[in-house]
Amino acid sequence: MKCPYCNVEMESGVIQGPQELSWQKERHFAGRAEFQRDAVLLSEHSFMRGSCVSAHLCRACKKVIIDYSDKE
Repeated sequence: MKCPYCNVEMESGVIQGPQELSWQKERHFAGRAEFQRDAVLLSEHSFMRGSCVSAHLCRACKKVIIDYSDKE
């Protein structure tokens, strides 16, 4: 995939963490995405697997594009 910002080839990979991954308009110190207005859940938490979402990394301009269409 070409970076839409600088047109350099991006690296495929994942972003993972021990808790759910979500996008929110503002930082919240407590509470899950389901309790936040307008939050988008990118990957649900799994006790056995953690959370993981597909992503593309551009090392040239330091951008990450996340594809959450394959979330379970």
